Amino acid sequence: MINKLAIPVAFILLIIVGLVRANPGDKEAIELYHEQVADVINRTPVDINGWVGEQVPIPQAATNLLRPNAMVARRYQHNEQAVSATLLIVQCRDTRDMAGHYPPRCYPANGWMEAGENPVSMFSSSKYALRQYGFHRVAGKVERDISVYSLFVLPNGLQTVSMKDVRKLSADYEYRKYGAAQLQVVIDGQVDPELRKWILDEMVVIAQPAIDAVLNSQVEHNDVEGSNP
Repeated sequence: MINKLAIPVAFILLIIVGLVRANPGDKEAIELYHEQVADVINRTPVDINGWVGEQVPIPQAATNLLRPNAMVARRYQHNEQAVSATLLIVQCRDTRDMAGHYPPRCYPANGWMEAGENPVSMFSSSKYALRQYGFHRVAGKVERDISVYSLFVLPNGLQTVSMKDVRKLSADYEYRKYGAAQLQVVIDGQVDPELRKWILDEMVVIAQPAIDAVLNSQVEHNDVEGSNP
């Protein structure tokens, strides 16, 4: 009798689990969360604290890969300090969409090569520890060095520089429905390190509402460990 009931009982359990995961209330809450995050990201200020922003193009291949729920890609110019930086904020509905798009992949795919004695290192702003990547590119007679600062923001309350943390979250059915966000700041490699820190702090201030919106998913923390300061 036990053997005869084993398959039907297992089948019923699968149906129950499926119904729990497909709870319409959960779907509505997740949809509302993504709408609220998109609204905050889309309202990222263009001009603020002496910075004047302008939209920069994103390669279509990157957009197709990320399938963003919301994205801002902007070059900010500070005329008084005579410096500029590019800020990218992108949030995906599914954490798995973030896994293939981060500096070590997307920049080499667009002709950039790792550069410097330490092409990958850590860099601390006033609020976050970000991963710093150095890249170099030659286009005709023009050579350029850039520093890219990267941070992932996850809906379980974690800020991390580790793609391993993103992949771990992607494997969790319940968490990955809340997606993930990525912050990138690109600064010219010739900028003085002290000035670079100030620029990074300024870009984080601009991005902070978006970061907070992603963290405010109200989902419980799991056991992912990353670079949360």
